[in-house]
Amino acid sequence: MSQRWRNNLRNLGRRLLDSLRPLLPDYLPVAWKLGLTFSVLVLLGMTLLGSVILSTQLADMQAQSDRLGQTIAKQLADTAREPLLANDEFNLKVLIHNLGESENLAGAALFNRDLRPLEQAGLLPPEAVPTISGPVRHWYHGDAPMTTYFAPISAEEHTAGYVAVTLSGEPIATAQAHAQRTMVTATVVMGLVAIILAFIISRRLAQPLHDLIAATSAMRAGDLNYRLQNTSNDEIGQLITAYNAMARGLLEKNQVERVLSRFVSPRVAQQMMADIGEVQLGGREVVGSVLFADIVGFTRLSERMAPDAVAELLNCYFNAICRATDFYRGTIDKYMGDCAMLVFGVPEADSEHLYHALCCAVMIQRLVERLNERRRAQGLVTVEFRIGINAGAMLAGNLGSQDRMQYTVVGDVVNLASRLSNMAGAGEIIIPEALVRDPNIASRLRSSVAGTMRVRGKTDPVLTYRVEGVHAHSETLMEQRIAHFICQEDTVAPPPVVRAGSS
Repeated sequence: MSQRWRNNLRNLGRRLLDSLRPLLPDYLPVAWKLGLTFSVLVLLGMTLLGSVILSTQLADMQAQSDRLGQTIAKQLADTAREPLLANDEFNLKVLIHNLGESENLAGAALFNRDLRPLEQAGLLPPEAVPTISGPVRHWYHGDAPMTTYFAPISAEEHTAGYVAVTLSGEPIATAQAHAQRTMVTATVVMGLVAIILAFIISRRLAQPLHDLIAATSAMRAGDLNYRLQNTSNDEIGQLITAYNAMARGLLEKNQVERVLSRFVSPRVAQQMMADIGEVQLGGREVVGSVLFADIVGFTRLSERMAPDAVAELLNCYFNAICRATDFYRGTIDKYMGDCAMLVFGVPEADSEHLYHALCCAVMIQRLVERLNERRRAQGLVTVEFRIGINAGAMLAGNLGSQDRMQYTVVGDVVNLASRLSNMAGAGEIIIPEALVRDPNIASRLRSSVAGTMRVRGKTDPVLTYRVEGVHAHSETLMEQRIAHFICQEDTVAPPPVVRAGSS
């Protein structure tokens, strides 16, 4: 039976929640939740306290009234004893009527020992029998509450009769109504004050949460300098301290990653920062392309220039090379004096790494031509690049020592690309025959035979080709990018670049 009642109550609660859910808003702030909770608790507490106080006061008033009625009834019994024993009906009648007409009493009555009424004045409950009704009887005269008190008239050890005294309950009812009104008024006033204070306190308690929401929004937008002021030493204060520490750590990581990305590729920097505890020596075999871009006659040129002018020249052209590399998903492996080493398909796999390397080389040469035109017009020194490209299997990873390492690629493929760069002429892009024969490249590449070259370390000579262009659609996109880059160079000064040789 009890289990069935519990199930019924549970089902009733579910139905009540389901009926109220459409009326509830989708979002209710924490301050409102706290304020409503505090208000309900305060109202319930005050209602319970008022009910206890009111019931206690009414019980005390009723007890005082009962003591008064019983005292009057006992005094009346003592006063009526002698006239009753002497059969003095006149004095009994005067006594009863005087009491019945009193303002403090609603009625009085006298009964003989046979329980027959002898005298009555005022109100008496119907069918009042002292021995059956008991010493106290509560009844109503119309809507007015009444209480009648019975007392025996004792003569020695015998009962000579009974008296009854009736007191009106209207003073108690009036006092009860007044107390209820006072209690309700006090509860309403205190409840309103409590609600206002609860919402004010709730807003103050919820303010740190709003600050945390604003802080996380700022962090999501990329503002890692946003900090919260911590003025409390509770759990919320600990949460704010933890957020500030997290934001500070993220800012430091971001700064380290940004500085690191100036020395290695951004992708490599991200991988290092993601697994900073796992960075160690080692490598893996990958298939990619490598490009060497070298300035022709840089040694003689640098001897005639001041160091600052040399740095400005290198930064200008290396900035263009960096932009072309980004366009074609490449990575700047390192700067070696006047030479830039680029890799494609490393560290992120790229099925079009060879074509992207060829496009990047063509774009570099055309960017250099446009920069030379711009620099000649400004009376600045110009240079020309020679480029060598090769593709195939190579070793990629962190090489060096435990104290100082560098992410790079090595292998015979890399060495041949470097040799081809050294053998190329000004403005040329030299590749080995194997790349021209690649079926994925042949239809998208314009090239001509450059000749057979003997490469140190190889027994057989290497047949090389000169790259003259790539697919027409790729070149159209390339020209748009070049025009956009030159326009930026004309309107905004390029950002400072790390000096050459500081890779």
